[in-house]
Amino acid sequence: MKLYRIQARCNNLYFDKMLEADNDAAALEAFSNGVNSGEIVGADESFYDKRVYVTFEEVDRDVITTAGVGKTSVGVQVGKPSVSTGKSNP
Repeated sequence: MKLYRIQARCNNLYFDKMLEADNDAAALEAFSNGVNSGEIVGADESFYDKRVYVTFEEVDRDVITTAGVGKTSVGVQVGKPSVSTGKSNP
């Protein structure tokens, strides 16, 4: 079985689910069945209106594919600076 992450946006709702399936078609069908049965519930997004967007990918089980959104305290450094201060080389 392969691990898939499927995301969909439709009617102002955002769906995001990781699931196991034998192939792409089976993963999309399982996602569709989950949405239709109410097992996969969409979050209100109020942005995409009536357009439908679906993305899916096979996921490596050893890689983090989601990130929590939250508050970061002041002074936390993110990434590497492109310019730093200090003594220059002559």
